[in-house]
Amino acid sequence: MDLGGVVPFPGAAGKLCLMLPTSRLLSFLLLGVGVALLVAGLVAPRFLPEDARLPLDLGATTYSLVDAEAETRLMTDPGGRILTSPVTHQLHMEIQNPADEDTATLRVGETLMRDSQQEDLDRLIAAEVWSFGVDRRTGEFTTPATLTDQLASPVSTVEIDGHWLKFPTGAEQGTYEVFDPKLRETRPAEFAEELEMNGRTVHRYRQEIEPTNLAELYDSPFHTIEFAEGEPGHWFYSATRDLLVDELSGLVVEIREDVDSYYATPEGEKREQILLFEGRMSQDQIDAHLADAADIRDPGTADTIRWVVVGLGGLLAVLGLAGAFGAFGRRR
Repeated sequence: MDLGGVVPFPGAAGKLCLMLPTSRLLSFLLLGVGVALLVAGLVAPRFLPEDARLPLDLGATTYSLVDAEAETRLMTDPGGRILTSPVTHQLHMEIQNPADEDTATLRVGETLMRDSQQEDLDRLIAAEVWSFGVDRRTGEFTTPATLTDQLASPVSTVEIDGHWLKFPTGAEQGTYEVFDPKLRETRPAEFAEELEMNGRTVHRYRQEIEPTNLAELYDSPFHTIEFAEGEPGHWFYSATRDLLVDELSGLVVEIREDVDSYYATPEGEKREQILLFEGRMSQDQIDAHLADAADIRDPGTADTIRWVVVGLGGLLAVLGLAGAFGAFGRRR
């Protein structure tokens, strides 16, 4: 039989399709698409994180703070000679395994390096490596840290809490406890102002660390000396630190810090300088951190899109169901 170029559907399904009017076929199609959109929108939260958690493939993970005229004590010199030269304080973060949907392992290498004509060991002021678990959403420590603070020295364990280089997603205008590696403790960082940087909303938090006697916090061969007159000297440390945090992701995108370390009497009377440092990051590095933050999904936008998909799916399903029962058929 010549059907005018129309290929018939085989079997009973084909006979049914030939018997149904075009409006009914479109209704069934709308019903199928609507149900598919509904299911996709409703189950999406089970497979996609609902917040801007720490990416496992973060690109910009180095913070280099430079002071072109820092004052540093040459610790290997018996006389404690003070040098004025450029100094770089660098934090380099690596995201490692074990890692899963909720937590990750961070390895942070911290160095303080003098830019001068000396041998490497004399240029290196301090070096530490920290490893710990972190909550990818809140940025809080989830495990104690392992610390290596000298070449070939045994690894030690440090109980830590608070935040460091990652604040909670949706960082608030409040106060957070932020870890200081020199103290090996946290100190509060208070919200100071809201800024716009490269189109991103950024919160600046200020951490003020009053002069603190490190010899009273933990043991180190450098924490105590003897002054010329035989009086004991203790290492005191103070700092003012600004942490600029991307509001959405909670990533630290810039650090500014002023550090004053010195030997003083146990009562705090300053005698000999150890470090006077005002560190700032380059604009290129700040831009790199902001670009990384911009690549992180906005949970609010994603949630809105998901509910639009659910709403559209529901509408199409209702229209398809109504059409399937002949609501849009022609009156005879």
